[in-house]
Amino acid sequence: MSVIEFAPKGHFSIRQFSLVENGVTIGEIDCGGIREQATIAIGGASFIAAREGIISGKFYLEADGVRLASAERLSAWRGGFTVRAGAATYALKSASWLGRAFVLTENDVTIGSIARQGFFSRKSKADLPDKLAPGLRAFLIWLVISMWQRQATIAATTSIR
Repeated sequence: MSVIEFAPKGHFSIRQFSLVENGVTIGEIDCGGIREQATIAIGGASFIAAREGIISGKFYLEADGVRLASAERLSAWRGGFTVRAGAATYALKSASWLGRAFVLTENDVTIGSIARQGFFSRKSKADLPDKLAPGLRAFLIWLVISMWQRQATIAATTSIR
């Protein structure tokens, strides 16, 4: 298992995240794109993570114009995704009703997790299997970051009323 710690790069940053493994920065996710798009740099490789449609559609991971993975929402009411990468299919599901922790399953067996390190902490960690390619691990992290950002936007807009 590989543990990747991730957090916003700066105190006021909400779009750039550092990926750290064993105390060494291994990459970055820049969530600054339009329509839920991000640039992922990890292990010397560059990837694009994005959504096909403006409001709905599959999420995908791409490198050099080749689609490496896709993810579809489990449902409108449940937080999580069905993720396909090559011949493998995974489920990335919310582990709690707050949506602060996610589990990765394969054939209904938990094989990994992604969660915040504390209630008030901006630091998070992903405990994911080594068999997953580094780009796929970063894609899973980006999916969770996207969910958290969407939850924060919804909370902010509903609290204003």
